[in-house]
Amino acid sequence: MRKKIAILGSTGSVGCQVLDIIDKFPNQFEVLLLSASKVSEKLINQIKRFKPKYVYLKEYANLDGVKVLSGREGIKETASLYADLFVNAVSGIDGVEFTYHLLQNGKTLATANKEAIVCLGEILGEKFKEIIPLDSEHSAIYQTLENINFEYVKNIYLTSSGGPFLNKDLKEFKNITVEEALNHPKWSMGRKITIDSATLLNKGLEVIEAHYLFNIPYENLKVVIHPQSIIHGLVELIDGNICAHLSDTDMRFPISYALFYPERKDVGLKKLNLFEIQKLEFFEPDTKKFPLLKLAIEIGKKGGAYPIVLTVADEIAVNKFLEGKIGFLDIYKVIDETLNKASFEKPKSLEDILYIIEKTKQIVGGIVC
Repeated sequence: MRKKIAILGSTGSVGCQVLDIIDKFPNQFEVLLLSASKVSEKLINQIKRFKPKYVYLKEYANLDGVKVLSGREGIKETASLYADLFVNAVSGIDGVEFTYHLLQNGKTLATANKEAIVCLGEILGEKFKEIIPLDSEHSAIYQTLENINFEYVKNIYLTSSGGPFLNKDLKEFKNITVEEALNHPKWSMGRKITIDSATLLNKGLEVIEAHYLFNIPYENLKVVIHPQSIIHGLVELIDGNICAHLSDTDMRFPISYALFYPERKDVGLKKLNLFEIQKLEFFEPDTKKFPLLKLAIEIGKKGGAYPIVLTVADEIAVNKFLEGKIGFLDIYKVIDETLNKASFEKPKSLEDILYIIEKTKQIVGGIVC
């Protein structure tokens, strides 16, 4: 019997890569649902190719041959469907409600939407243990921990390539262009996450995500700069041994792991040739050049509403940078000022979180027009 897969954010970078693998194994997978923020040529082509029964859209639009779900009620209805696996490939805070309702309904979830984990951590932490992570670093740690007794784990290391500005002088950061920031040296990703990788804020969010996914204290989570991006995660054990996860830089590795879990399948990806690896380098992050990494980890430790404010402020600031309305260094300034102005109680429900999200948008709107 074929696995039924529901893909949230099917027209984005990760969603398209999920469908790329599914397309190669038509006898093993059936696409139950596709989703996007709006109707596009890409979505129409996906519907024609994979013939889902359902499509979720942020705002309703008529589509022939499928049942269209939309709005907040559509999110709940989506989360009530039966699928063997839900894949959350939505970018940014739009994935929060999907993640909440899917986990509350006990669905099997594979997610690349780290923003939802960061925002929901205070109220759904315990449920995160059932998630199959799609981020390459968290998938690496997840796979490494499969056969390790967690009581023997001392530290978890998340690797970072360092982004396109690893070796750029800080004095030159004020002149960084959108095109330069989108030119990641190792990964092909969506625009928002590529900018977050250039500021290293993405790695800070990943530390918060790892804290919740693996229920590990922040003091046992380390970030290491590894320019070659061959090792994606390391687990240090109490006896001094370190276990590392290596693969080529291709998001389809963690995606295929999640799709076929608990089995494994050769999906035709480029295999890592150890004899071609000339060196593996590791450096401490320079938080003077990349202050958003340090700020994100500090905010994660603070907890409460702060990680939500951080996530929302970053999403808006990055979009403003992509639109050419603020400079690269202004991303930090907008986030820092928003955090200083925001004051919220610790969230206890989804509605609290959505309230914080909307109020934070207003705060950022007063900082950046």
